[in-house]
Amino acid sequence: MISGAVLRARIARAASVLLLASLPAAAQEEPWDFARLMGELAQVQTSRARYTEVKRVALLQKPLQLSGTLFYERPARLEKRQTLPSREVISVDGDWLTVEREGKTRRISLQNAPLVAALVESLRATLAGDGAELEQLYKVRVEGTRQRWTLALTPREVEVAGVVKRILIAGSGSRLARLEILEPGGDGSVMTIREESP
Repeated sequence: MISGAVLRARIARAASVLLLASLPAAAQEEPWDFARLMGELAQVQTSRARYTEVKRVALLQKPLQLSGTLFYERPARLEKRQTLPSREVISVDGDWLTVEREGKTRRISLQNAPLVAALVESLRATLAGDGAELEQLYKVRVEGTRQRWTLALTPREVEVAGVVKRILIAGSGSRLARLEILEPGGDGSVMTIREESP
């Protein structure tokens, strides 16, 4: 038979374990919305990350596997440096997109390529925490908590919707962890992002 003192001690231990276990969950349940997410992202000045990407293309028998590094610098600089399966650098600085591949460089004005600009701005405005720009281009929906959120972007313009059905971005706090692009025909890509510490 268990004495009263032993039983009380066991109950106290169990209660303290339950209390400690519930604290992180309670912190995660704080209200989280689009404005809070944009505010969190707007604090980031620069970020570097490694990525792996799987692209599904109906014409190919198996998905493409890509990997490399990503770089962002506030307010408008992005760089995607692909190392596998081939070397390619895509960079955006202001209103210009530059593609370097096989020793050749091509520059494109985003003002003259509205579809490319919309895709670039979906990522750039997200990283910058520019909610006004995102809401101008996309219908936005945020779900989850600060520790585990998702941002769904659905194009407002018909031309863009003809190329991109939806963009889903997932992350934690100010860090992006996953970027999925769904195309109307079923093709698309999923990028897994592992940010490096500053």
